[in-house]
Amino acid sequence: MGKKGGSNRAKRSTAPPFWPIPRKVKEFTVKTSPGPHGKDSSYALAVLIRDVLKLVNTYREARFVASSGKVRVDGVVRRALDFPIGLMDVVEFDGLGKVYRLVPRDGKPLVPIEISPDEKNLKLCKILKKNTVRGGITQYTLHDGRCLLDEGDLSLKTGDTCLIEVPSQRLINTIRMKKGIQALVTSGERAGLLGYVEDLKPGTFTRKPTATLLTGAATVELPTNILMPVGEDKPLIYIGSR
Repeated sequence: MGKKGGSNRAKRSTAPPFWPIPRKVKEFTVKTSPGPHGKDSSYALAVLIRDVLKLVNTYREARFVASSGKVRVDGVVRRALDFPIGLMDVVEFDGLGKVYRLVPRDGKPLVPIEISPDEKNLKLCKILKKNTVRGGITQYTLHDGRCLLDEGDLSLKTGDTCLIEVPSQRLINTIRMKKGIQALVTSGERAGLLGYVEDLKPGTFTRKPTATLLTGAATVELPTNILMPVGEDKPLIYIGSR
């Protein structure tokens, strides 16, 4: 009987440009499976372990580590080597005592930074969609595929950020997209830039909503869809800079 489903391999030449893999040494690499993050904005678990963090040397060693249940993503054991790891995900390796959070930095959309074990259960999630479900309850869809139900009166909007506890998804705090807050650039050539929102401009039929971001002595105007609110005077959690 023939194999069902697509291939779990992808050509290295078509892998996302931020993946630190040699493009011409071998032909294929791991393809991310459908999951909480898109293929162009995530690492496959095998690539993160082997090529980014360099904890192992080969795919076989990465498979042994994952199949042993030693890798946790947002507090959940993940064994699939093609599982997508993306923005603000927390990766913990049992036995090593190391915990990493993936953040944008230095123009790259995803860079693992080591964080304190005290923060391994905390995660920032941006609201991408808002709709009403049965019973008149508001549902928020977050950037990593999670859904939160607003059974109170949060009155959040798309573009706001939630600080949640993982894996329970308990809501701890919220940061609204407004003037004066700190925001992080999540993609583009300025990925990782942190600044204060000076002004917000609504979108038009041909123009997306934008924000004026103060970064040191300079100001830049950026679309709000690549900005993530992270705190008031400082980020609510460690993201590589305060």
